[in-house]
Amino acid sequence: MNVSDHTTTHNNNSLIVILWGLIFAKCFALEYFVQVYAVPINSALYIWTLTLSMATIATFVFLRLKIQKASLQQSLQRNLLTWGTSVIAMLIAIVVVFTTQSINPYSIPSLLAVFLGASYLVQSRLNRTLCDTLSGSGWLIGAGILFAQSAVESLMLFAFLILALSVLPVVIKMIRPKQTGQQASCH
Repeated sequence: MNVSDHTTTHNNNSLIVILWGLIFAKCFALEYFVQVYAVPINSALYIWTLTLSMATIATFVFLRLKIQKASLQQSLQRNLLTWGTSVIAMLIAIVVVFTTQSINPYSIPSLLAVFLGASYLVQSRLNRTLCDTLSGSGWLIGAGILFAQSAVESLMLFAFLILALSVLPVVIKMIRPKQTGQQASCH
């Protein structure tokens, strides 16, 4: 794989992470406002289902167009097991919380933060990246804060954590190579 293919693959993966991070941050922020201001809508349908189904379709179409490149296939396969397991665990946790009436539904963000933290730490071991280690540690600290809170405010805090610990590091990674290349060309 040449440098151009690696950069394109990294940017494609980064774009997906950034967009999904923004989508989830938007959903959690809107859910917070629906809960706080008692907006009479079915948020499960109008915020979550519509947004996530359209984003999933768009992601599959995007990946289907890009999957022909072997470099993207290798990159996806390396992290698919980690993040696929994490998503399944998150879905199971959400189902358990909603089916058992004894668990506070505002504990969902804290449970999701634990799974995200663990996934980032596993990914950091596989890819040997400090950024993933820091994100994973940040998610676990955030999970502790969210567990202590377990109120409607946890929705907005979780949205902030998505932006700070998942989206921002990827944006910084995307910007950094461009700056390094510009600095190299100046000298």
